Amino acid sequence: MITIGPYTLHSLDVQYFSLDGGAVFGVVPRVMWQQFAEPDACNRVRLSMRLLLICGQGRNILVDAAMGTAWSEKYRDIYQLSDFRLDDELCNVGLGRQDITDIIFTHLHFDHLAGAFERDGEELVPLFPDAAHYVQRRNFETALEPNLKERPSYRQEFVRALADVPRLQLLDGETELADGILLSVTDGHTAGQQLLRVSDSSTTLLHGGDLLPAASHLGFARGLGFDVEPLRVIREKQQLVRDLVEQGAFLYFAHDPRYSCVSLEFDERGEPRVSRVINVGGR
Repeated sequence: MITIGPYTLHSLDVQYFSLDGGAVFGVVPRVMWQQFAEPDACNRVRLSMRLLLICGQGRNILVDAAMGTAWSEKYRDIYQLSDFRLDDELCNVGLGRQDITDIIFTHLHFDHLAGAFERDGEELVPLFPDAAHYVQRRNFETALEPNLKERPSYRQEFVRALADVPRLQLLDGETELADGILLSVTDGHTAGQQLLRVSDSSTTLLHGGDLLPAASHLGFARGLGFDVEPLRVIREKQQLVRDLVEQGAFLYFAHDPRYSCVSLEFDERGEPRVSRVINVGGR
């Protein structure tokens, strides 16, 4: 864990899943990306689903919710879903589901949203019924009526279940959620993705969402095959990484199986790379 201002930050390693390597690395040739992520016989690469937990000021804030358990055997096999360890990870920091006060969704693709629900028969019920659930309005509207490219990523049963959560909060642009906690908006990966930043006078940590999901995506041209505007992704990453390096800030990865949090530097070509690994707990 690390402390920033009044907040203690924990990394919760709640789940692993697999996606097609071409989808994860876009136009990057396999001969290059397999140096970072070894594919299985079905060309899938293993990814983490790591949740950032922010505790302080009477709040326990969870960023994203992973994939969870509400999947058929067919999809469990397709995504090679591991067990969902949320309860165990919360217990390790002395909390339970009932203690979560807020959930911030970077965006509503299924691997960030579905874990906020579980099945009761055929019905999806929220894991955190009393928590406030935050998402950008533009992303919520995109999720309700997705374009053809993103339709498989915005699973309607989970999006509709979120729409019924009593304390759903739709945000419009940059938002200061609490003192020292800022949400900013990027649009290259998907419309209205929000990235969370926790800061005090000396330290900043940024949750990279799916703009910077793993160290293997630090290269400016290394985007996800899911990105709706690849050129915008490049511009957003360039600006974000420059700011992180200049500030000496920490970058938190949701999908990197190796690192939870790092600081960055530029190599001799002007490309970003990991300069230091930061311990935020978790594996």
